[in-house]
Amino acid sequence: MKSQYIDEQVSTQTVSLLIYVITTQPQFGILLTMNRQDRLLILSTFLVGFTIGVYAYFAGFSGVDRQVTQAIENSTDTLVIVGEAYGGCDRADACPSFQVTDDGEYRYFYQARGADEQVLREGTIPADLQDQLREVLVTTELQVASRPVEPAFCESYVDGIDVGYRITLNETDFVLDSCGTDVDGEGRLWVTLSQIWTYFETVS
Repeated sequence: MKSQYIDEQVSTQTVSLLIYVITTQPQFGILLTMNRQDRLLILSTFLVGFTIGVYAYFAGFSGVDRQVTQAIENSTDTLVIVGEAYGGCDRADACPSFQVTDDGEYRYFYQARGADEQVLREGTIPADLQDQLREVLVTTELQVASRPVEPAFCESYVDGIDVGYRITLNETDFVLDSCGTDVDGEGRLWVTLSQIWTYFETVS
């Protein structure tokens, strides 16, 4: 009903506009010399074209607008990486951990040499490392690396160090663990994550 009402309003306004133009603009005076059937034919042709144009505009552009909005919403990726070491360092409560957010800012908890307590360091990881992380942290890779496995051996079994990550990508959490999930220790994903620790060691 609403659509029909709008169409009727548009048609009424269009007819009024045509009458005004025909009666006030000399160049359109030829229309007045035509017989009634010819004028109705021209008028109906114009109305049909105008109606189709209005429909195409609103139907087409509203659809495009929805697609653009959806694309923007889908491209808003959120990324948070939380890393934690565990194993032999637990004895002295000195296992380091960190959090890196989507904009590259980090919070790194660690125990400096000779210190009795952990300290907090904050900053931003290098831009090139941020780019590498965005390249490797994709859903398909994370799904594989987060699959649980039964490890035959872990470094933490003999007071060594294992590392776990909780990665949030687009509101989905993935848990990766050097002792418990299907990670490839020599794969690009794991190597890139390890570079975060390497960077922290250089600035600590």
